[in-house]
Amino acid sequence: MNAVNAAFEHGAGFTPNQLAMLIAVIGMILVTAWAMWVGWSLFKGLKSERTDKAKFISAMKRTMLIWLLLNYILFTGVF
Repeated sequence: MNAVNAAFEHGAGFTPNQLAMLIAVIGMILVTAWAMWVGWSLFKGLKSERTDKAKFISAMKRTMLIWLLLNYILFTGVF
């Protein structure tokens, strides 16, 4: 452990790796909540016939792509 990490751990009470994991987990919780909100809104729009099936599928694909990319970006340096 280098001196900077030791000083951070001594001052904060936790390691920088634990902080990075906490930030990544909070970020993924927020992104997952956003994706669920988008999915629910799209579902309600589909059931009330405000949108058609093609737009629903397209928007869900984009939402899942964004979710997967952010999942990869947030956890790439953490594990």
